[in-house]
Formats: sequence, structure tokens, C-alpha cells
Amino acid sequence: MTLELSLQPTPVALAPGVTTRVPVSLFNRATTPLAVRVSVARGRASGWAFVEPADITVGAGGTETVEVILAPPANQVPSSSMVPFTVHATERGTGEPAGFATGLITVAVPIPVVSSMHQRVDTPTTYDLRLTNEGPIAAPVRITAELDPPAGSVTAEPKAVRVEPGETVTVVVHAKPARPLIGSPKPYFVVVEVHDADDPDRPPLITETGNGKRKPRVANWVAATTAIVVALGATAAIVFSGLRLPLPGSRRDKPDTPQVPTQAAVTVTHPYALIDVFPHRGADGGKAAAEAARVKLADAGMPVKLVDSLTTNELADQGTGFWVLLQDGFPTPEAAQAFCTQWKLVAPKCAVTP
Repeated sequence: MTLELSLQPTPVALAPGVTTRVPVSLFNRATTPLAVRVSVARGRASGWAFVEPADITVGAGGTETVEVILAPPANQVPSSSMVPFTVHATERGTGEPAGFATGLITVAVPIPVVSSMHQRVDTPTTYDLRLTNEGPIAAPVRITAELDPPAGSVTAEPKAVRVEPGETVTVVVHAKPARPLIGSPKPYFVVVEVHDADDPDRPPLITETGNGKRKPRVANWVAATTAIVVALGATAAIVFSGLRLPLPGSRRDKPDTPQVPTQAAVTVTHPYALIDVFPHRGADGGKAAAEAARVKLADAGMPVKLVDSLTTNELADQGTGFWVLLQDGFPTPEAAQAFCTQWKLVAPKCAVTP
């Protein structure tokens, strides 16, 4: 067929009464533009699924993206079984088939748990995650936590809990980020996810993010004082040893060592959405993997920036540094969270950094 349609390969997890948007990529193999109408084929999901925009023109050799809007009703019976759905494209002028793609959905039981996470004033590396069940049934959940960058350790207690209707449970998250030897304080992030304990393959129900700064083991003024003492000691050793240092200009005939250009500083504004992190490793410093991830997200329509942590003071750069996929420029943390929620299917690790 003339048009190649692409859906995400993993099943789409839905909840009764909750609208979910699934991107569909349309690639035109032809050498002329193609005007098509895109729709969801008749089936179990077609009664509550439609496409936006339904009519679209794809340029010759070009790619466009539409979205399948899946809105199962609140009384939809949950089921763990996979339900297929097919997206069709037909030529608007002739009605001839132009292409199709098939995906899978599941309708899971909604987990009516809301959360809030607060940093303790007396112990800044400890956070209290409060989970409240606002629904009529008990909610068994599992809690995971990780550090970004992954230098140090973090624990969550309890790791699993059953939250009864109307009950609020507090989970204590304790981080032990590794401290740099010297230099300025470095930021770190604590990413906590709440999962459905009965469905390990389901995306996280809730993601909370905390942050802080790691103080160096040796303060800058101590390091500077030590460097001065060492320099004075070296000078005294040279004077008493009779070693002669070359005079200025004595090596004028030797070529200068070429200077390695430094990367320009990059500004990252708060709040921002942290999408993914790639360590500097390998022959290309990990840039190829980070760039491939950026292109994949861009192809899905998600706006994203690729930033080297060594070019900004706002990102952690433990060790050799990281390539960071993020998006900034949000007026409020709520706007950044809305961005993460919108793109949760293609970027499940997206988390807000205030």
C-alpha cells in the first residue's frame, strides 16, 4: 500500500472513564502528496475510539502524525486480556485503501490513589510520600525509587502496601547520594514510582520527583588553600635545589599546543521535564544512543531537547557526565506535569523537576 502506518508495539493500558491519546505515524512512500481519511475499524473498541485529525494530507516521501483518542466509558468492564484495534487510512478522492496498522489495548481496573511527596526540613535527603485511597476498594501498590544520576543508594519503606478505602499511608524514602570530592554542590534527583501490585506490566500509576544538592567532601576554600601551600613548597624546593627554569621566550620556536574548543554553555530553566539520561561512555561518549532516542521521540511528535550535562550547572554531571533528554520553558510545575502526562505512552520515565 502507498501509506505506511505505525503504532506503538506495546499494548496500550486504559482505565474506565479515562481518555488516552495514542500517536499514529503515517509515512507516504509515493512521489506525490496523498490526501487520506484515517479512522478506527469496526470492532470492540470502535464505539469509543476516534482519530484526530481524521482528514490529513501527507507530502511525497513525508511523515505526518495523527492521534487515536481512546475513551472507554466509566462502566466499561475491566479485563486483563488484549483487545486488538485497527487504524485504517483511505484515499479521500477514491475511497481506496491506503494503509492500516493494528495495535492492542487492555482495560485495567483504575487505582484511585493520589499522592504527595515532601522533603523533610531536618533531614533533606529524606522524603515522605503520602498515598491516599479515594476510591471504594482497597488498592495494593508497590513502590520503587531510584537516584538520578545513579550514584549512591535510595530506599523506600515499606516497599509494598495495601491502602484501604479512605486511608492515608506514609512511605519513607531515604536517599544517600554520593558526594563529590571537591568542587561546587551538585544537584541530584529522587524518582519515586507507585505501581499496581497486581499488574507488574502496567505503567506506573504515579511518579513523584524530589531533588537536592550534594555538598563536596572538601570545600573549595580548603582545596584552594592546599593548592597554595603545595605551590609554595614546590617553589622553595626549586630554589634550594638549584634547578633552573626556562626563561620566557626560550621556547618560542616550538609550536603551540592546539587548544581543544569547549562547548558553549547551555541554559536550562526550571521547572523542566526530565525524560531520559544517557551516561558518557563508549567511543562516541554515548551521544549516538541519546540522539537515537531523541529522534524516536521527535518522530512520535514529542518536543524534546538533548543537553550535555557538562555544559550547564543545572544538571548533575557525576563522573564523566551525561546526555540528558529534557524539555523546559514551562511557566509552572503543573504545566510540566501536564506535558509528562500527555506524552506518558512514548516517554514513561518523564518526571518533573521543579
